[in-house]
Amino acid sequence: MVNCFLMKVKIKTATKKKYGIKGNEIDFEELEKKIILSLARDNLDRAVKIARESGLSKMTNKEINQIIKETRQRASARN
Repeated sequence: MVNCFLMKVKIKTATKKKYGIKGNEIDFEELEKKIILSLARDNLDRAVKIARESGLSKMTNKEINQIIKETRQRASARN
């Protein structure tokens, strides 16, 4: 059996609902995954908002790939 440590953590009901936690117990690894996924969603929402505000959301995949290629080339040239 793996050594485990039991820790009691208090969270608000709204937070429990936000992360979709059912019941009163959750493995740390599962909680960690839920938090990471939530942060990733928040960051993606923020990035989409910025892209819309700056006009980047109108770029085609070809344009985006070209910018990525040019950026990588400049980085390689510096090294």
